[in-house]
Amino acid sequence: MAAGDWKDLLDAAQRGDLDLVRYHINQGVNPNYQHPELLTTPLIESVEFEQIEVAKFLLENGADASIPAGFSTETALKVAKRKQHKDLIKLLKQYQKKPFWKFWASQR
Repeated sequence: MAAGDWKDLLDAAQRGDLDLVRYHINQGVNPNYQHPELLTTPLIESVEFEQIEVAKFLLENGADASIPAGFSTETALKVAKRKQHKDLIKLLKQYQKKPFWKFWASQR
């Protein structure tokens, strides 16, 4: 499987099993891989299930907070706002990427 054991990583992110999440990331599982059936990422699921330590670890290890779930526009930050989880909102804002057009405009 090209993305590693993404099902186990996704489940660990939902349950808040930081040791198992850490294991999979250290084994090279891509933290941005979208589950092909659920069309979501471990970061989005960790936010959905309010697993702040898992979300922090994923962000520190390359998870992209700007990736939306599947065919929607719901990013991890939008999920945190929907759930009104202030600590997750604050964390995710620290990792928000600047849209390309804003970067480009600031260089002119």
